[in-house]
Amino acid sequence: MRGRARIIESSETDSINVSPLIDVVFILLIFFIVSATFVTLPGIEVTRPLAVTGKALQKNAVIFALSGENEIKYAGSTVQMEEIPGLVEQASRDSGKPVVIQVDQWADASVLAKMVAEARKKASEVSIATRKPRA
Repeated sequence: MRGRARIIESSETDSINVSPLIDVVFILLIFFIVSATFVTLPGIEVTRPLAVTGKALQKNAVIFALSGENEIKYAGSTVQMEEIPGLVEQASRDSGKPVVIQVDQWADASVLAKMVAEARKKASEVSIATRKPRA
């Protein structure tokens, strides 16, 4: 009888239970998805003006683009000037993200000034994206 008990016991332990491993993998996956930050690109390519003084932003930002035809773009679609404060508030609910405006070098400066004024209604920091000069 003792011989049979050992045979049965050893056959049960031959397989490895992988369900705890799968649970850990799913928990890690959920953690990385929740902690990931997503950046919404404006959706158009602009030729940014050259700037000698400038600094890089260290945190995620709400990005708008002003085209050469003075169209305001956000997340691939054209938006109106009045929509900017709502979009800024929606995009930076918890973290107070800065606003970055990518401006085409041929865009109207008065439209840019209005965009900055609208963005400052809901954002703590508004920046204009430029190119670094080549050394």
